[in-house]
Amino acid sequence: MKHALLCASAALVLLAACRGEGEHRAPAGASSAAPPPRPDQLAPGELAEGTVDAFGLKLPRAMTVTAQFPDAFFARGSLRAEDVATYVKERVVSARVESAAPKTVFHGATAKSAPAPARVLDIEILVRDDHTEIVVRDVTRPPAKDGMTEEERWRELGLTPQGQPLDPTKLE
Repeated sequence: MKHALLCASAALVLLAACRGEGEHRAPAGASSAAPPPRPDQLAPGELAEGTVDAFGLKLPRAMTVTAQFPDAFFARGSLRAEDVATYVKERVVSARVESAAPKTVFHGATAKSAPAPARVLDIEILVRDDHTEIVVRDVTRPPAKDGMTEEERWRELGLTPQGQPLDPTKLE
């Protein structure tokens, strides 16, 4: 009799294990966290890096360049401005960041991936009617010329050492 009870108990335990009834489960009210994204997928709000290089900063893939000048790139896309700002923040080192409702501005930024000497950039992220715009401006100062005195440098700019125009009739 003992032997029959022991076999029946073992069979029930084995059956429960096969059905998964003995597994540890989270309580009914507990919420499970979303699984992390696969390595080949973007997290929610994360933007993919594109191929357009704006002075060392790769623009997001979903943005299209609308204008390009020697000292500025203009691009736009149907993205959230917050996501674009986060994208830029991860890729630059900035002296100062200003953020207000319609725009975010990174002042004196340098791209982390840019080769030395990196260009100094001002980056604006603007919210427009139905899109977000990014403006990347190269504000790098040209290097000072070697072998010039301070007075010669002022004269090259058309000014006296006191900052007054050399020729007041030719104001630029």
